[in-house]
Amino acid sequence: MMNIDIAGRHVEITKALRAFIEERLHKLESLLDGPSKAHVVLAIEKHRHLAEIQIKSRTALLSGAKETEDLKASINQVIERLEGQARRHKEKLRGRKKREGRKIAAVEAAVGAAVEAIPAAPKRRARLQPAAGARTPMLRSERYRLKPLSVEDAAMELDATGGDLLVYRDARTYRVNVVYRRRDGNFAHVDPEF
Repeated sequence: MMNIDIAGRHVEITKALRAFIEERLHKLESLLDGPSKAHVVLAIEKHRHLAEIQIKSRTALLSGAKETEDLKASINQVIERLEGQARRHKEKLRGRKKREGRKIAAVEAAVGAAVEAIPAAPKRRARLQPAAGARTPMLRSERYRLKPLSVEDAAMELDATGGDLLVYRDARTYRVNVVYRRRDGNFAHVDPEF
């Protein structure tokens, strides 16, 4: 479901104009994944008719503006431009998913072979060393929203989850910070400066 906001500068937004815009944008919605929000600004200055549209979805931010002598023509041309952007974005996501699938299979095979080749060491963590000239494989990555926390709250959350690392946003400064578990079991705090 697309949420559409329409604003006009020196333009009266009639029901027919609103219906025309909504109909054209709903066709575009099929190219985007998940819910999205559209912001449309229409303006008329003398003989210039301007249409600006910005669409935000879960994975994309599309925007375009066009100025012609007819308002509907401006709207059509902007939406055509946005459709092209949406198609390119969708293809990019499709290609990325295909590449990630191949990478995961290759990494799993490489890790499996490396783990079998490592002799068992008593009570020490074995570190995988990449072969000469080979890149270090990425095993897993996570995406999550950074929560605003204090250092103490971050350490408590890390202790509760049993993880080794927590990236969070400091509640006072809103800067990105890291709390991690050291080898001796204590916690360490990193407050980087950019």
